[in-house]
Amino acid sequence: MTAVGDDQLFFVDDGEEEADADEDRMEIDVEESEDSVSEEENAWEDSDDEQLRVPITETHRTKKLRHSYTENKITGTAYIRRLRTQFEKIYPRPKWADEPDVDEKDGNASSDEEAEETGEQVVDGDVYALSKILQSTYNYKDVSGTKLLPSVSLDILRLKDANVSHPSRSAIQSLSFHPTKPLLLTGGYDKTLRIYHIDGKNNHLVTSLHLRDTPIQSCTFYVSPSESQQRIFTGGRRRYMHSWDLSNNTNNTANSVAKVEKFSRLYGHENTQRSFEKFKVGHFFNSATHQTHGIICLQGNNGWINVLNSISGLWMLGCKIEGLLVDFCIDYKPLGKGKFKTILIVANTYGEVWEFDLNNNGEVLTRWKDEGGIGITTIQVGGGTNSDHLLSTKNVRANRWLAIGSESGFVNIYERNGGSLFSGTMKPVAVMDHLTTTISSVQFSPDGQILCIGSRAVKDALRLIHLPSFTVFKNWPTSGTPFGKVTTVAFSSHGEMLAVGNEQGKVRLWRLNHY
Repeated sequence: MTAVGDDQLFFVDDGEEEADADEDRMEIDVEESEDSVSEEENAWEDSDDEQLRVPITETHRTKKLRHSYTENKITGTAYIRRLRTQFEKIYPRPKWADEPDVDEKDGNASSDEEAEETGEQVVDGDVYALSKILQSTYNYKDVSGTKLLPSVSLDILRLKDANVSHPSRSAIQSLSFHPTKPLLLTGGYDKTLRIYHIDGKNNHLVTSLHLRDTPIQSCTFYVSPSESQQRIFTGGRRRYMHSWDLSNNTNNTANSVAKVEKFSRLYGHENTQRSFEKFKVGHFFNSATHQTHGIICLQGNNGWINVLNSISGLWMLGCKIEGLLVDFCIDYKPLGKGKFKTILIVANTYGEVWEFDLNNNGEVLTRWKDEGGIGITTIQVGGGTNSDHLLSTKNVRANRWLAIGSESGFVNIYERNGGSLFSGTMKPVAVMDHLTTTISSVQFSPDGQILCIGSRAVKDALRLIHLPSFTVFKNWPTSGTPFGKVTTVAFSSHGEMLAVGNEQGKVRLWRLNHY
């Protein structure tokens, strides 16, 4: 010991170096254990998180994240994991988040793999349940001769959400009620069509159809007057659209397969139709064959509307306007003895409106201007035969009302006086100013006594207007009516149901007891 110096016998322990080493060893152990617990890979990993050192002893809140009293700093990755663990202790992970999705079950896995191998974009759902409903007979009360709707209060009852059994994974972009069956069709950017059996209590999912690489912007039922043709049309921001033939599924076989066709070629008119995302279906009386068939009116580019045959998908004719085309609608003019004309009404953003006679090769019947029309967004007719609710050619009625919505929130309402032609600058019979943001939805009830207007710009922006008094119902909606941001609205074919889709992927449902 005499040969050993005093500086070698003793040393000053400041604790910093060893504490840091112990801390590093502890962090490695903790991170390894946390890695082993994690079962799912992160969708995004930042390499800087490993280099980041987060102090956890500066506040009482972060001290709760320590695994040991010797911890002072941890890596950014460990900090994220511990925050997530602490959150799940307070708010446990719901059971539905760990349940396999319907589209991921084994029954659909094989069909998905086959579709990928063959390049097919359509995945079939269960169409047997749908065929049973289509073959069933439903009796509806004729409300055409009932008393008028009260203008002050509305007898309305909220029902269970239409898609509560299987919500959408994206905002609801389009809704459509079947004209004769209790079915509701929904579509959105999750690329899936869903059909629900609407009974107001359970609202079960009947079937769904997933369209690969086709985010859905528009979808609708079409039923011919004889009900021999029943189809679903759907389209998105693609150079094609799909036609689902429902009449093919009425063969009572459990192995029936959805017959889906793709309409994509316009044979020389491709330059006028870059996208099939916005369309409306209607009915067309062929004077040569004295038969009625469906038509698809597609909003094209450069002011074009292309009209296709709904059965063959072939181009029939085209109509063109000046300016930026924003919206259009379909009206009918009865001619007697089961005959009628199909009128296409088109508006541009400056409030100029064209009316075309589709039975006369798209001849321009009239051109007029909306009073104060600037920033037009929507146009719709009502009070007669709706374009998708033509149940019998014997009862074709010209629409009484025409509504035009704008970016400023104003809605101008015009009375068409039995389908008489407008000219010049028309003066509306009423101007509705109950909303202050862009009008995105305008829909009439089948009997034309209610006008529903909505805006998706802000939450709960929806109003119901009584016609012909042009007053808003005082008792509904209330401040607590849970609309959310309204994306689309739809009335059932007899007016007894009102469906409202929102950005949360939910379809709110109400029953109008007057009907």
